[in-house]
Amino acid sequence: MISRKTFLKSVAGAAVMAGLGGGTAGAAPADSRAADAAGPRLGKLRGGVCYDTGVLHSASEPLSRVRWSRGQLEREIGMIADLRCPSITAFGSDIGRLTETTAAALRRGMEVYVQPRLYDHSQEEILEHMAETARKAERLRRGDNVKFVTGCEHFLFTPGIVPGENFLDRINNMDQIPEAEWPNIIRRFRQFMARAVEVTRREFGGRITYGAADDADAVWNDWSLFDIVGVDYYAYFPTDAEYTTDLAKYRKWNKPIMILEFGCCTFTGAAQAGGMGWDILDYPDDPEKPATVKPGFVRDEHEQAEHIARMLRVFGQEKVQGAHLYSFISPDSPHHPTNRDYDYDIASYTLLKTLRTRHHDEASPYRTEPKQSFHAFRRHNC
Repeated sequence: MISRKTFLKSVAGAAVMAGLGGGTAGAAPADSRAADAAGPRLGKLRGGVCYDTGVLHSASEPLSRVRWSRGQLEREIGMIADLRCPSITAFGSDIGRLTETTAAALRRGMEVYVQPRLYDHSQEEILEHMAETARKAERLRRGDNVKFVTGCEHFLFTPGIVPGENFLDRINNMDQIPEAEWPNIIRRFRQFMARAVEVTRREFGGRITYGAADDADAVWNDWSLFDIVGVDYYAYFPTDAEYTTDLAKYRKWNKPIMILEFGCCTFTGAAQAGGMGWDILDYPDDPEKPATVKPGFVRDEHEQAEHIARMLRVFGQEKVQGAHLYSFISPDSPHHPTNRDYDYDIASYTLLKTLRTRHHDEASPYRTEPKQSFHAFRRHNC
């Protein structure tokens, strides 16, 4: 999730210089649905959600979702099923948690897009992790009920493609990369993705896709290697017609389009901030001190709810295969009901706000409450 403005400025002309182009549908696994290429079946598009199982940023840190239990998982997956979500994306680093989440969602009749994420590890480690996750996902697959997502926005989260020691460095470097370097970046990205597809196909027999950033690696990617075009889509346009024009660039591959992420944060102006809405927290130099919400940002559950409802309607009109809201819950971004400076939920994309017993303790027990977006999402789906 990075701003559309930064992408457009950084990669202007790079795709042409690197010789990128469209393609045609390749051979898909035998259990794929040919009708999906034209979008969802009759009826409105019901939204799904992303479910965060916790991401490992480095070997020295815990998973981003510290607290985890089977009971909590079952309750939250049950809530998602009650929203009549046809599918979810289960993402994270712990393969056991991913497998557990996939099985829980399948028991409730939902399809699952399994997406391993392992930020800022070596490419070999990421590929080994991907292969093992694909192996476990294949054991749960029955026909087309499980799809595999070969990671998320690797040009930012995987070393060796864009310069930078970690993904925050790489985000900050985007504006400073010379235009002449972009063909090399795209070449390195495509080489890594070809390896990702190879290790995945070796272990997984179902349909595969990739969580690509709109207007960046979604455009650079060679989608002929995949069965589904997967896009993390945070673009904002004033009119629906502009979305139609913008999404048309992904139709040239003649493959189903899956919106693997969309949504906005919970403050006034968040819809236009899109994929950079999270960047409203100030982190002090002293790691022992908590972050604070930057001045000027006002909590606004109504804007988030309206934007989510609008995007679900737009995606239905565009007849994409599906759309997954980012995200259902983020226990690492708790709400503070009385101190706006520590209300990290303002910077979250979630349907539920998390309230910790001990606000600044990541291992603290928590409870959840629905936001206005939760009710808007339910009204659309039900």
